[in-house]
Amino acid sequence: MALIRPFKGIIYNQSHIKDLGSVITPPYDIIDSAQQNLLYRSSPYNIIRLEYGISSPDDTENENRYSRAAAILQQWLNQGILEPDDHHNYYLYEQSFTYNKIQYKRRGIITTLKLEPYSAGIVLPHELTMAGPKTDRLALLKATHTNISPIFTLFPDPDKRMHGFFAIADHMDPSIEAVEVSGQTHRIWPITDSVLQDQFTAYLATQPLLIADGHHRYETALNHAQSSPRSNLPGAGFILAVMVSINDPGLLMLPTHRLLHSLDAAQQILLRNIISEHFTVIELGDPAKAVEEDFLAKLEQISREKCGFGCILSDRLGLLVPEAASANEDLPVSLLHDLLLKPLLASGKNTKDMLSFSHDFATTLDAVKTGKADAAFILDTLPVGDLFKRTRQGMIMPQKSTYFYPKLPSGLVLYNSDLSF
Repeated sequence: MALIRPFKGIIYNQSHIKDLGSVITPPYDIIDSAQQNLLYRSSPYNIIRLEYGISSPDDTENENRYSRAAAILQQWLNQGILEPDDHHNYYLYEQSFTYNKIQYKRRGIITTLKLEPYSAGIVLPHELTMAGPKTDRLALLKATHTNISPIFTLFPDPDKRMHGFFAIADHMDPSIEAVEVSGQTHRIWPITDSVLQDQFTAYLATQPLLIADGHHRYETALNHAQSSPRSNLPGAGFILAVMVSINDPGLLMLPTHRLLHSLDAAQQILLRNIISEHFTVIELGDPAKAVEEDFLAKLEQISREKCGFGCILSDRLGLLVPEAASANEDLPVSLLHDLLLKPLLASGKNTKDMLSFSHDFATTLDAVKTGKADAAFILDTLPVGDLFKRTRQGMIMPQKSTYFYPKLPSGLVLYNSDLSF
């Protein structure tokens, strides 16, 4: 199954960087221009300069944010701002965060993972990808030879051994601790002991892996490893990964709701016709009178029993049950896209701007009530075990079908294919 290897992580030198919380960032795909500028100002050594540098109107094919990232990386290595670890390690990682006033701790292992094609059945995708992000990540990988942020993977852990692996962390101070302004805390314990490393390696070798987040980075790294003239180098066939047990109590997956904008009159009519033709509607009254807890409780039942999902229009709130759905064969998000969104959006132009996403029911409901959205579709959270089961059956979900909260940060541990092995 999965082949993992200890490695010399590239880490910030804490004699130079006292506040690690000021130099790490969210991954590139959730950073907008305002946050990008804010991160630039937070520290001259913030990893944003590598992960998602600012473009310039004067950029050329050879001088651009990717070439600047490579130059800055080398400069920081020369200055000792970043440095390779002394030993080949695995790293125990704990991410503490709060959601809806509940405190969570999500734990995993930071490692390097051998890149394998999906067809091998070792590393499994669960979402479709887009070409744009892969082009961007490939340019950065070619320039820096470095994974600046890890992919996030899950494994079944049927023996629940991750808890035992972390016993060592309960008796040691972390070597890295970063506290973000948001309150998120990140702690890392390097594991240098060869016996423990062998135990990690052997156990993970028995596990299939699911990509929870990082499909674009994985596919980019795989294609690069297979086609690059550097593909014969020892570290070229691996990627930086965090591996988390699906039994981890801090594993939190949020639903991703769909909102539709700027529907013309014909699409408004088509939407209601599609609903009438393909769905049984359970009416729940006026959206203005919706009670979130009641609605979500009904949604959970209808989602898991009949593959249903919620629907909010300006004048009605309800649950849609696909007439041809089978709970053993389909997923609500896939049925939503196949039966409703694809035919609806295919009828118009500039559809890229017509669909947006939200993880919060109240915000989504308010968008329709205030006219910021024409319609919204509410999805229940898919149990992680079901997600893994469906993925192993070969089911691929639409983009943005899952959202594991929070994202893994960039900058705690880097993997450089030239220096880390």
